[in-house]
Amino acid sequence: MEMKRTHFKMYKAGRKWVFACALVLAMIGGATTTAKADTTVTDNGQPAERADAGSQKPVSDHDPDVIKDKQNLPANSEEKSDSGDHADAGQVERTKNDQQKPGLKDESDGSTTDPDKLTHTTEKEAVNEPKVTQPSGISGIKALSGTLSAAQKESLKNALAAAQAKAAAAKLARSQATDASAISAYANDAVQNGGSVYDDYSNLDNILGVSSMFHIFAYEAELNAHTNGNIAVGNLIGNVNFGTNIIEELLDKDISYIQNFTNIAGSSFVSKGNTRENKVIFGEGITIDVSNPNRPLVNGTYIDHLLASETYQDKNGNTYIDFDAEFAKLKALNESLGGKSSEASYTNSDFDDPNNRVIDVTNMTPNADNQIIINLSPDVLAGNTPLKIVGLSPEETGTTVIINVDTGGQADYHVNSPIKITYSDGSDRDNHETEDFGDNHLLWNFIDRSAADQQYHGNLIFDATFQGSVLAPSADITVNHNLDGNIIGKRVVVNGETHRWDLQDHNDKDENPDPDEYDKPVTPDIEAPLPEIPGTEEPDTEEPDTGTPDENDSEDEEEFEHERPDYGDEDIDDIWDDMIDAEEEDSRSAEEAVLNEIDSAIAWAKAHGDLVLVNELEAMRNRLLADLGELPQTNEANSRAIQVIGLALLTSTLGAVILKRRRQN
Repeated sequence: MEMKRTHFKMYKAGRKWVFACALVLAMIGGATTTAKADTTVTDNGQPAERADAGSQKPVSDHDPDVIKDKQNLPANSEEKSDSGDHADAGQVERTKNDQQKPGLKDESDGSTTDPDKLTHTTEKEAVNEPKVTQPSGISGIKALSGTLSAAQKESLKNALAAAQAKAAAAKLARSQATDASAISAYANDAVQNGGSVYDDYSNLDNILGVSSMFHIFAYEAELNAHTNGNIAVGNLIGNVNFGTNIIEELLDKDISYIQNFTNIAGSSFVSKGNTRENKVIFGEGITIDVSNPNRPLVNGTYIDHLLASETYQDKNGNTYIDFDAEFAKLKALNESLGGKSSEASYTNSDFDDPNNRVIDVTNMTPNADNQIIINLSPDVLAGNTPLKIVGLSPEETGTTVIINVDTGGQADYHVNSPIKITYSDGSDRDNHETEDFGDNHLLWNFIDRSAADQQYHGNLIFDATFQGSVLAPSADITVNHNLDGNIIGKRVVVNGETHRWDLQDHNDKDENPDPDEYDKPVTPDIEAPLPEIPGTEEPDTEEPDTGTPDENDSEDEEEFEHERPDYGDEDIDDIWDDMIDAEEEDSRSAEEAVLNEIDSAIAWAKAHGDLVLVNELEAMRNRLLADLGELPQTNEANSRAIQVIGLALLTSTLGAVILKRRRQN
């Protein structure tokens, strides 16, 4: 009997220790273990237990394991007290009745338990008894602490401290995540909507469209050297700062669009000045906190040179710039420019002195779009001696020079030629920072004539200083030296300092249009017969063109040349005769017909740069408009002044005509 008591004590103590350790492991692993075990006491005072280690389903009389236990349970067996013979660790569970039996006392307090006083439970009662789930986690450990020995309590105390620390850390992390989410929501509500690029640039008159307003325009840009200019990118790898430096504060606003970024320098952008501010638009997926009005927090990075009031964001699925749409336009432009008739073409062998290579545009004739088109073979920019562009206009309304560069299908096209510029006034330009972009009329269009779409899809590498805007929408561009201009490419990598210098392209055919041009009457009777006047029966438009058409002329110019190949002295005399006859006849329809004839002559004279003829024809036109009563009149003084000027021009012109005819006779 004494041996049985000893065995039972050892069994109880071992079972408590194993269960405590199991709870600690379950709590640390973050899982709650529900133990299922049946503990019964047989008639001879020995505990009989069954543990279902891998299941959490309720145990009933119909459970196969229970039935098996019922059938094999001995009536008067003396079982060994080794706890391992009866239950698996962590899954022994005392029944509710066992926990409440007064005869069972804690072994940890030194008292003894009389097995004769144990309450006996029948097999059926043990099976049908409801299972009690032991408390898990920290509360479970505390509940068991009173049943353990001093050594066990010390071990459990250490485990409890570790568990409490882990629980506190988890709670703090959840709290921080909640706070971050709240900040993000607040920031998104506080940040202004960026709107659309077309709202900021609604009246663009530039061949490059919206890309002309950004120093770098790319799907992705990697900045490894100082970038003096604004950017519009789908993704930014900003390892250094960027932004248009304030030199004379000529810009009203410096706008940048960053749809996404993998890195951005906190020193990016240039702080606003007295008359200049920033507008920086970030993509919708970027987290922005503008609670600090002087230092917005963007994806965890504080931006030092930007104010909260200058920070914007895409909202509700709207994007400031649709890069796919814009690049589709740029690719079409790239191909179109490459196919235009050129004013001149060059290979490297066309330069007499390889050390003094010059392209002079001074005497080249612009096309109807106020552009001079030049073609270069692949070997021109591959040379390592400077290439000088002479004759560019320093004025904002100057002619745009477009140089198509054939890359020859090379996977890597290296630009080794430094670019020098000499303006029409004799001044030279070198690479430098500026806010004055009015003198940039140079666009380099990189193409691949061997490709079906004319697009260059390779790597465009600048290994020399360069000036002028770069259009290569399908290429990767690497800049290893200073480059001034717009940089437009699929992916742009900046390894050498670059400077913003926006292309100034004005594609209006008439830079100084006559204000009366838009007010002149539109008459359907432009074919009205004129009085029979000598010289008018042989229209100049039917004179045969004996010259060979210039293959460099544009298609529009060829059609115009076919209609009116030339305006000589006799043609102008005929127009004067027609106008005088129409005035004498006092026929409005005849005067309007002459007016249309004069307009055609003016267009021809402007296209051919004959300013003397333009002035003469304008005087005739103003006289007819005065007769028709359609000259703009702001007051009587202006009207009289116009009449005086018109009479003076008419007198001088008629005198010249009369003198010419006398000499001919």
